[in-house]
Amino acid sequence: MERKRVIDLNLDELELGLERIIDNRFRKFLESFNKGEELLSRKQVKERLGISYSTLNEYSKSGILTHYRIGSRIYYKWSEIVSAAKKVKV
Repeated sequence: MERKRVIDLNLDELELGLERIIDNRFRKFLESFNKGEELLSRKQVKERLGISYSTLNEYSKSGILTHYRIGSRIYYKWSEIVSAAKKVKV
């Protein structure tokens, strides 16, 4: 059975509808992903730990820190950073 849809929208209505869908899904993703945890950007992690971007990249590549990609942006969970620091007894 073939599904067909007919849409009669102008470009503004289509854009608004797509924005709502994307915003809603992104918000739901963040809520399920975050669950109250603090997400930090690369810059925030670098500043809090007093390290360079290259060191942060090495920590990610070596598996010391886990990063999460949302679109083109990379985030870290602060609780996981603290846990990783305790494992290596910093």
